[in-house]
Amino acid sequence: MTEHTSSEKYFTWRGRDVTRVENLSDIVFALSLTLIVASSVPTSFDALIGLWREAIAVAMCFALVLLIWSKHHAFHRRYGLDDGRTIFLNSIVLFLIMIFAYPLKYLALFMVNLFTGYFDTLEAVDNVMPLSRVDQFIVIYAMGYAAVFGVFALLYAHALQRADDLGLSAAERIVTRLEVDQGIAAIGVSLIAAVSALALPQNISYLGGSAYFLIGPVMYWLSRRAYKQADAAQASAGG
Repeated sequence: MTEHTSSEKYFTWRGRDVTRVENLSDIVFALSLTLIVASSVPTSFDALIGLWREAIAVAMCFALVLLIWSKHHAFHRRYGLDDGRTIFLNSIVLFLIMIFAYPLKYLALFMVNLFTGYFDTLEAVDNVMPLSRVDQFIVIYAMGYAAVFGVFALLYAHALQRADDLGLSAAERIVTRLEVDQGIAAIGVSLIAAVSALALPQNISYLGGSAYFLIGPVMYWLSRRAYKQADAAQASAGG
């Protein structure tokens, strides 16, 4: 077993010093954030003032990328795995983050512009996001979202398979299983969003994206159930 370096409520960290895989991962995350933040230099004062909308969109993207990075960081610190399967799945995550950057910013900026009154007419909205293509965009976004969190589910499932080798406690196994369940839930919600967008009439296909409002309640319910079980497991173990 690897040397313990730190801990959290349910986990003793097994990761050693930052590995080359993690270094590469941090570089890719940083590059993805750069792609999200990057924009053309304003050529007028009005354009400069208008950058506040882009700043909000960047903040939305940053929050999601930071969530993904934190899950990635926690995985490597908790388990310290660097076997072939971990490296392969980690590589897929990095690839998905790179190609997901632009669609993520496109959606975030569109939403900010829409809800802050940037578009003067429905025609202006349609020029940026044609109503006839909304269902396709929701499917693309759903595929990316499901893929990222699905791969994380596979990473944590791999750690769960190695539970005995890693010496995971009962509480650690429960929380690891939670991460798998959350990944599966993300895939399920994405599937609901994609199918709804394709099934609804074209003029209301955008409502398919509202399925993502389920993410919060579903993740909260899964977490609350798992943490209760983990607390009970720690109490039984005298932890």
